[in-house]
Amino acid sequence: MTSFPHRIFLASYFIVLSNSKSEEFYKMDEMTRLFSPSCWVPGKSRDEVMNEFFAGIMEAYDSLMSNNTIQKDLDIPYGPDENQKVDVYGDVQDNLLIFFHGGYWVEGDRKYCLTPVPATLDGGFAFASLGYGLATNGRTLSDCVSDAVKGVEFLLQKYPNASNIHIGGHSAGAHLAFQAAVKVHSPSIKGLLLFAGVYFLEELVGTEIGNAINLTIDQAKLNSCDPTLLDGMFLRKSVFVGGLEAPKLIVQNVEFVKGRRGILKQFPLLSHYTLMTQMWNDYSMIKFGLGVE
Repeated sequence: MTSFPHRIFLASYFIVLSNSKSEEFYKMDEMTRLFSPSCWVPGKSRDEVMNEFFAGIMEAYDSLMSNNTIQKDLDIPYGPDENQKVDVYGDVQDNLLIFFHGGYWVEGDRKYCLTPVPATLDGGFAFASLGYGLATNGRTLSDCVSDAVKGVEFLLQKYPNASNIHIGGHSAGAHLAFQAAVKVHSPSIKGLLLFAGVYFLEELVGTEIGNAINLTIDQAKLNSCDPTLLDGMFLRKSVFVGGLEAPKLIVQNVEFVKGRRGILKQFPLLSHYTLMTQMWNDYSMIKFGLGVE
């Protein structure tokens, strides 16, 4: 088994979730709970949900690292920060999917959002997992957005012949995918694939999620997604959300596509996490988003 660089950190993180789950659930304020996907999977505790997700993303990482038939260009820096790096899978020609991991801007890593890679490669696209500095240690959400923009601009410069670029992300990564697309505003960007995203941030102010990134009203307003900015960009816009999702995230994804001619794909039996892990074996979501069904 290939060594995963953050395996020890992740294992510790999920152990903490497991040990504190019951007390944490009942102490959680209502708005935090409504935005917390691990609370909403029937018949499973939060630690069970997260441990299953952990197993799925680890399977994807280990399998890809041991597969010598897939071209890999790993740990390409676009800035000085340890997280300001990108991993590219496949040969970048015309088609490229750039993807951002989730984790509510304080957790996660580009190494464990790789379940879409097989479908992406099978669809004739290369896959770039774009890391970004987290909103910790004095960094703000605006810094995360700045990294996302900088990383996408770096990839556009590195691969100037890539003329069919799609940008995707899961959870908070969907928020960054949107921000990067509208701020870079390149004609080479042809599509958005947004998985269970969080877009409208003012309700997070004062929650445990918002407090973790020191989110103020001003930061929330500045960094919320305005879907009207997509008007005139002629992007293929695909939004995916499960039925076993945090209620506020379901509402936000439905609201995001209203009037913007985006396509909302709903999956009643999938959660925030199985939406990601299912892509390892089920290619339909990625291929739909890329328009290569």
